[in-house]
Amino acid sequence: MIRYAVHAVPWLRIGVAAVLVVTLMELVGRWPWQTWPLEGTAVGLLAGATAWCFDEPAAAVVDPAPRSLAWRTLARGSGVLVLAIAWAVSIGRAWDGLFGHPWVVALHGGAAMVAGAAWATWRRAVGVASPGMSLAVSVVPLLTGWALVRPFDKQLPVFPYAPDGSGDWSASLAGWACLGVAAGVLLLAALADAPWWTVRSVP
Repeated sequence: MIRYAVHAVPWLRIGVAAVLVVTLMELVGRWPWQTWPLEGTAVGLLAGATAWCFDEPAAAVVDPAPRSLAWRTLARGSGVLVLAIAWAVSIGRAWDGLFGHPWVVALHGGAAMVAGAAWATWRRAVGVASPGMSLAVSVVPLLTGWALVRPFDKQLPVFPYAPDGSGDWSASLAGWACLGVAAGVLLLAALADAPWWTVRSVP
């Protein structure tokens, strides 16, 4: 499993993403009022880089092999562990600059990683070889823009801003927790090769 992970995980991309996440959150921690939208960029990077871990360019060769999708997903999870450590370090360093809600911000990144893993694993289960890259190129600008503009902030506070009532942190906590739980269910179903997606697409 270790040998497979060494060769299968795109370690260079994961390493660059981890460094960027730490750097972005360092800026947020130091100047939260000016750089808060960068939290959205960091969360998007976590989701996209997590999905990268499960891309399989050699799917035509690997998928018919005896190793199950669950085994390969577990092996590739070592890349996600690197991102999780980077996120934990980021939260720790930026702790005092997160408007008094560091645990909610931590959940943002954690749920994003679970969602990225669930999406990529589900797409792998239906035969798509490299779903991670397509997710990354869409989710990073989407979450960056959402954190910058904050549309529907009263109804859907994805990235609350400031502790003074201008952001509903409780609703954000609930929303991200629901996303994490739903993504976890999808991930488990994909790993079980659930019978309700039996149509296989061409990689």
